[in-house]
Amino acid sequence: MGEGYNNKISLEKLAKQIHKSDRNAFNTLFELMWEPMYVYASSVIMDDSVAKDLVQEVWIDYWQRREDLDIQTIRPYLYKAIRYKCYNTLRDSKFNETQIEAANSIYVTSEIELEEDVDELSIRIHDTIASLPARCREVFTLSRINNINNREIAEKLNISQRSVENQISFALRKLRKDLSIVKFFTL
Repeated sequence: MGEGYNNKISLEKLAKQIHKSDRNAFNTLFELMWEPMYVYASSVIMDDSVAKDLVQEVWIDYWQRREDLDIQTIRPYLYKAIRYKCYNTLRDSKFNETQIEAANSIYVTSEIELEEDVDELSIRIHDTIASLPARCREVFTLSRINNINNREIAEKLNISQRSVENQISFALRKLRKDLSIVKFFTL
């Protein structure tokens, strides 16, 4: 997570600048918030490309509506937006058992916007990634944060592409498990 990520004042200042159509502020906020939003979406949706698309849609919508939005706290707004996108995507697709649980947990907490809950989610995502075994963390970071494809990761780390896929699956399962016990997802 970017330096200054937890500085609420600077995030709110960026949001005010974005309201005035400041593209640099938008790019800065995007750099700070994209990773945790993406990790959250991919842990719920369980599909890398769909998760990326959903996060991108949230950012496009935010930019298009920037002048009409009066956002007091930007992080809860962005997390609420991605939660709704994930929920709607799961609702409109064929469900598997884990996705049904994820959709229900998103629905139950859709109105929770407390700053402490967002902070707790961000901390839990960061801690879960940090707690992964070294190789798994490295593969997950290269794939999900640096956007390197599985074949390139396999070549770079001198492991099989199947091993890369297994490491990413393990990391996503751990994220889903760890995130499911955060109060952010439960009443």
